[in-house]
Amino acid sequence: MKATSAILLLASALVGTSSACVTIVSEGPPIVAPSASNLQLSGAVGTQATLTVGGLQKGWNFSNGGLGSPKYCTGEWLNIVAGTKPWKKLVWGSTQQTTTWKTGYNVDLTAKQTTSYNETSTFLACSPNHETFAPEMYVFLLTDDKAALPTVTDDTLGEVNVASCVKTKLHIQPATDTTTP
Repeated sequence: MKATSAILLLASALVGTSSACVTIVSEGPPIVAPSASNLQLSGAVGTQATLTVGGLQKGWNFSNGGLGSPKYCTGEWLNIVAGTKPWKKLVWGSTQQTTTWKTGYNVDLTAKQTTSYNETSTFLACSPNHETFAPEMYVFLLTDDKAALPTVTDDTLGEVNVASCVKTKLHIQPATDTTTP
């Protein structure tokens, strides 16, 4: 690994079971949105995916068509919420629901084709309709590249300033250590 990678080994036994998870916490590359001021993918379990100045950088788990963090003992998975609009809400869950991400290091995050939409690597980023301390945008999967940007909010978009919405890619930066395939 590069000297810049910070490695911390934490061993924790699950209470009441014989299972143990050895967590390796290391720095990992961010996922950036070039058309949204290079903000980085962020969030936590139970929240909608956002773009912030300092995003998740604990390494990525690309297992079984998912996108999870951290890389080892993954506890946060990025899931696509089904809906009728061309923009789909992205939420962080403790379990992997979405198995259609096409991922890897130094590529754009892509949702593979499903019965509901074609393959896409286009996302919609929108600022909240309230003041924030630091730059922040909510991020949605855009399943129709030709769809017009929203002009009014809806149940999927929630509390966003639709005038701020931009189309963007989410680029997974190159791996930061030499042990990543």
